[in-house]
Amino acid sequence: MNIEATVLKESFACRDVIGVKGLCDKNYPYNLDSLGISLQKASKLADSSSMTGKRLIEESIEFAWQQTMKDLRIDGFMVNGIRKTYQNKFTDLTVKEGVYTQTFTRGCDIEAFFFNWIKLTVNGDLNIKFSIFKDGIEQILFNDDVSDENIKINIDNSIFADEIEFKLIAIGDGTLMQTDDLNAFTFQGHLSCNEQLFYCKFWEYLVQAVMYKATAVILNANLFSDRYNDIVIYQKDNIAIRIAQLDSSYNLLNGENRLASKSLYQQEIENINLKLKEVVKRSKCTCCFECDQIISSKISLP
Repeated sequence: MNIEATVLKESFACRDVIGVKGLCDKNYPYNLDSLGISLQKASKLADSSSMTGKRLIEESIEFAWQQTMKDLRIDGFMVNGIRKTYQNKFTDLTVKEGVYTQTFTRGCDIEAFFFNWIKLTVNGDLNIKFSIFKDGIEQILFNDDVSDENIKINIDNSIFADEIEFKLIAIGDGTLMQTDDLNAFTFQGHLSCNEQLFYCKFWEYLVQAVMYKATAVILNANLFSDRYNDIVIYQKDNIAIRIAQLDSSYNLLNGENRLASKSLYQQEIENINLKLKEVVKRSKCTCCFECDQIISSKISLP
């Protein structure tokens, strides 16, 4: 028989520094109120897909962080460059109950681990506890009594930590299949350069662009809302103009009314690229940065 356990993906947020006044009784350093978004207005814009203004705001800010990072383009950084691969295999031998561990370390803070799965094979009866330690903090991935089972723990997730350790504790009368590195579980994964970690080191450069993007996303919800109120009915035209000012990728104005100037978001992306270009120049030949390449930055937005 086979047992499969799936580890839920961790959400990736850069910094929890953007919000609106009155959201969760928390004071944010940066508020979308300055761009015309309040909790009350978001509540009127939220339709059945978002349910509440709070959820619309939080999801829009998270989406804005992700999209801003995707719109940045910096040459010289080894985006998703694989640094190491990790994989071992089962042998025909078995080992008894006990504690088995495997430790991995990264070389710098913009590298990320990614593991696809963990597998182990139990013969007989054993209590199996399998954990991952991220910089010493334990997360239990599997904990149960099993008998003559093949266990597969699906991870499929990036892990941001300087050191991770997989730990298997097996107690009982059964045995475990041995691996070619004298362990009792197999794994498949890799260590790679992660652009999100690099961008988040300079989150203060990105925050204004994220605010423009998040505001445009929230206002854009109005154009396709299934709710009816004073904002949805009477202010659609004004909102469409404001969206075009904020982010040209959401510009739905026709040719006659289309704004000629670059959106605030697009201008901010160009400013960020110029700042990060200098950072990359100073970082050449260090972890995750190439040496013999002309450093440049570019943007590809509408």
